[in-house]
Amino acid sequence: MPRFENNVMGLIPRQEWLDIPFVVNRPDNPIDQLFGDVKTTNLVAYWETIAAEYQVPLMAQFHGFDTEAQKTFRIPVDSHNIEKGLIKVKIDQSERMRALLHAGVQNDDLYDYVINDGIRLAEQVITRTKVAKNELMATGKVTIKENNLDLTVDYGVPADQIGLTIDFGVGASAPVDEQLEALVQTARNGGNVLNGFMTSRATLNKFRKSAVIQKAVNGNNMVGVLLSNADLKAYLTEEYGLSNIIVNDATYGVPGAVVNGRPHITAKRYFPELGITFFAAPNGGTKLGDGLWGDPPEADAGVEQNNNVTGSSESPYVYISQWSEHDPTVLWTKASTLFMPVLYKPDSLYIATAVETPPRA
Repeated sequence: MPRFENNVMGLIPRQEWLDIPFVVNRPDNPIDQLFGDVKTTNLVAYWETIAAEYQVPLMAQFHGFDTEAQKTFRIPVDSHNIEKGLIKVKIDQSERMRALLHAGVQNDDLYDYVINDGIRLAEQVITRTKVAKNELMATGKVTIKENNLDLTVDYGVPADQIGLTIDFGVGASAPVDEQLEALVQTARNGGNVLNGFMTSRATLNKFRKSAVIQKAVNGNNMVGVLLSNADLKAYLTEEYGLSNIIVNDATYGVPGAVVNGRPHITAKRYFPELGITFFAAPNGGTKLGDGLWGDPPEADAGVEQNNNVTGSSESPYVYISQWSEHDPTVLWTKASTLFMPVLYKPDSLYIATAVETPPRA
């Protein structure tokens, strides 16, 4: 029979939290195909290692004997902001305990309710990390404008690789296939071999409906006939090397106003519907970066020494802690982590938007 810590209703022994795996990879979230998850004790040091490892190799120079060696340089990283990615959320456990007790819920079930609350809090933390990864993919930056924070982590994606367009309109200055060829060649000239892109199903269908691509794949007689996904992907792979096409229509919820006593949740897309981000995975790999997870302040604040606080004593991706207050009497459960995604190569992204220019008058 499960027992609450120190006989405090709702306070879970720390070992119970440690036994919950809190798996942070989400196979159903497309962004995790491109950005992994790494636990580290030092986000800045890990970021600097990645920045040095994945850049285009720098060339040393020949020197005459007895001459001073040319000095090289380290790749600059945004170390000012990357350790500010503290994500946390808490819930009042006492209010829930009282409501459940009044409803006749027994001790075993109470225990499960508290554990499940902790799991749900961890899921909210993990969801915020997916939002950050997707924002990096869609914009080349991560912005944190919430809870009195206002900062932007700039990954150094070149300005001329952001704000691009793929024009599917009749009035486009060039056919879609020529636009793709120009983009792929521009990237190649810059030392990047594009091998895929992320977009939505709606935007991918614009390629399938393109008369230019329909003609290129199946000839004049098949113009107007929707291309199959398989034929489109085979064409993009053969002609442009874009073999890794990732469709991202995943959504998440944002809490809004309370309506009729119930919180209203607004669904938002992780990745914009008209977004098309082309990428060049470095070193022939499949990943563009990693999500770096660190320890939140709670992990080293000595909370276990306070009799009213319990927390996981190891270093999981998401740290669960609980504490009680006496005036008013409240038991809190909190999930927290330190997180920031990192991009291996700043120039590996070419960020575009699908547009449709109308016919010229």
